[in-house]
Amino acid sequence: MANDTILSCTQFTQFLVDQTPVFDKEILMDIRPTDGWIGHMSMGQFPSYSGTEHTLDRFNAVFPDTTQQWNRVYSTGCVGTPCDKTEHCIGWGAERITYYLEEQSWATNLLCFDKDMHITHAKEQYRQIISDILKPATSAIMSQFMRKRALTHAGKKWIADANQTEFTFAWVLSGTSETFLDVSALPTSKLTPQMLQRRVARLMGEGYFGKQPFKDMPPLIELVSDMETVWDLDRSVSLLSIGDKWRFSEWDAANKYYRYGFSGQLGNYATRVDPLGMRFNYRGQVGVGGTHRFQIVLPYRNVASSGAGGEPGIKSEYNPDYDRAQYGISFIWHKKGMEALVSDATPINPEMPFSSRNFGGKWQFVMDNLGSGPDGCVIENKRRNKGQFIADFKLAIKPRYTEFVEAIFHKRERACVIEIDTCATDPGYPTQDYDSCNTACD
Repeated sequence: MANDTILSCTQFTQFLVDQTPVFDKEILMDIRPTDGWIGHMSMGQFPSYSGTEHTLDRFNAVFPDTTQQWNRVYSTGCVGTPCDKTEHCIGWGAERITYYLEEQSWATNLLCFDKDMHITHAKEQYRQIISDILKPATSAIMSQFMRKRALTHAGKKWIADANQTEFTFAWVLSGTSETFLDVSALPTSKLTPQMLQRRVARLMGEGYFGKQPFKDMPPLIELVSDMETVWDLDRSVSLLSIGDKWRFSEWDAANKYYRYGFSGQLGNYATRVDPLGMRFNYRGQVGVGGTHRFQIVLPYRNVASSGAGGEPGIKSEYNPDYDRAQYGISFIWHKKGMEALVSDATPINPEMPFSSRNFGGKWQFVMDNLGSGPDGCVIENKRRNKGQFIADFKLAIKPRYTEFVEAIFHKRERACVIEIDTCATDPGYPTQDYDSCNTACD
């Protein structure tokens, strides 16, 4: 036997088929929380063929001048004017509100069936794209729109400071993105229980609790905020020795509110945590004595993915700057405050069968009139093997009882970390013996 065929006692030959790599049948999918604003704003339809702008009239309430003097009644003659009364006037009024349609359209990249039909996990991935990317995208797009318009139409906008100073704002574009928010005042504090306490009487006077505010006890106000702010409020209440108010006293009530996303009770407030609310970083003043500019920070950022057999794509990852952002907007909210009206697409005439459209962000797959490709050439699709997903959003936010809605611009931060050292002295390195074998024979 030749020397080059001699194997040592620890060597083995291998002539078996080895199909590597071996892929698990299981494919993992990213998990992301979904928004909850859609379920907390009233929804309706903006009727077709009624223009793009509507006007809403509202009858106003009037409060009598109760400072007027009361006159004593006399039955004797020649005293006063018993048959000709002194009358105090009370009037009435109305106001007119205008609202209008706004729109956005979204689309995926162009897809080719002749290519994708040979991809081993195309079915699974397209199922994930539809259920875990496109549908949640509709929720995220709509929820952010609702947050922004809640800020626009809020009856009162105030910053967290000692005087709860009212502010005005304007979005500043960077390209087509509303990247910056210019605000007329600078928050100086986190949100505190005392600030919220001040709002209760005003909201009651505005009719937040209805015509009989104490008919159903206790009357609760909805507070929408981030988790850290809710924790800070919880801690502040505990320090004020009224910690028992920061919970639902009966489990039946708690169970009912938790189903709708509420996380606790603080005095007259039922809190709802918004995990993806609007947060900002401070950029400084614009001009001398000008407005204060803030940059919006989103909860996720998209980075390159490594790819899995195909070309690298993109993936979302949690944005650490979102945690570190020190300014946020919370809302005192009421479902009657405003209403989102989705544009209706009723056909003009049965003899004109235009395609039925959905303007609420429902994704549909289209294969006709795909426009031009990256090379500028018109995309022909006579084999109908090309297509893409598209979604249209066309809504109007109808202001209703906007005096029930307040936007609060305040400071916020992650939980402050306190280091706690051990009280015992360091034990050093005592000798240890962990041998688990019996004693061998000599």
